[in-house]
Amino acid sequence: MKKITLQLIADELGVSKALVSKALSNDPAVNDVTKETIWAKAEEMGYRMKSSRKTIPASRTGNLAVLMPRAYLDDMEYWGKVIHGIEKELANHSFSMILSSIEISLSPKDGLPSSIYEKKVDGAIVMGHLPDSYIQALAATDFPYVMVDANLLDSSIDHVLANNFLGAYQATNHLLESGHVKLGFVGDADTSWSFRERSRGFEEAIRDFNRKSTSSATAVTIEGVGVSGTGMYVADEFAKGLSRFVKADQPVTALFCANDLTAFESLKLLGDWGISCPGDISVIGFDDLTLTEIMSPKLTTVRVPKADIGSRAAQMILRRIEKPDVTPEHVLLSTQLIKRASVAILDNV
Repeated sequence: MKKITLQLIADELGVSKALVSKALSNDPAVNDVTKETIWAKAEEMGYRMKSSRKTIPASRTGNLAVLMPRAYLDDMEYWGKVIHGIEKELANHSFSMILSSIEISLSPKDGLPSSIYEKKVDGAIVMGHLPDSYIQALAATDFPYVMVDANLLDSSIDHVLANNFLGAYQATNHLLESGHVKLGFVGDADTSWSFRERSRGFEEAIRDFNRKSTSSATAVTIEGVGVSGTGMYVADEFAKGLSRFVKADQPVTALFCANDLTAFESLKLLGDWGISCPGDISVIGFDDLTLTEIMSPKLTTVRVPKADIGSRAAQMILRRIEKPDVTPEHVLLSTQLIKRASVAILDNV
């Protein structure tokens, strides 16, 4: 069996042998996050430890809070995968996760868990769209936290989310390249930052297409469906708006929906009206939920790296705890267009 050396560990991590040596000997010159990473890799490779692993400093609890609006518990397929990524990454650094759902109708004093005010956690990962008052309450406590897929646009706060703009741009390009030049964006862009970025990517793709192509694409927006801190909603006017554009004399031939749940709502109504997908109209969603692959037709969508978002958020909060004054990061993780059966190629292509 191959002997595991310091150099082999260093090569695996892409660091120097000297750094590995210092970390494994608990040298205080090596920060805790780096040290935990090297210890984890050494253990994984089967390196025989000559000293006990450095424990979490006595001044820390070894716990991290994960905060999310209570309504998000209804969409645990998406957020559950983000949470799994967080939990797995924290475990690699000997931290535990405490999940707290927030009833956003309450004031921050009543809604935030006692673990925050009583300093029973070392930091927090805030997921989704908590009211600004909650973020202000966290900031007032001088408490380290990072954001995941939030509406808050603040350059002083670490934030990780999917590259919603580019994902939407690529999805819209797929429709255009398939011959669709009458398109609709489905969703209320102002309900969330992610929806707004997806709307912007949709519009930019059409603008670029019209600038480069001899043909001209047109677009409409169908509002009345979206997400908020209270979860998914579908307004009464949504069906009327969708009907107006898909039953017109020159109907839209393709819909780009702001997320998969919006696509599911659209497809249900289209089916009720006897409009088939993709025979009469093509549809693309966003998020790549499990149902997209088992429904008929299978839904073309944009895959969001949910577990990777969680893992990156965990790395960011550990970095923030270790180095409170480090420059904030805004991280966009790439999405992937998943082509399935819900997009038809028109004869004019």
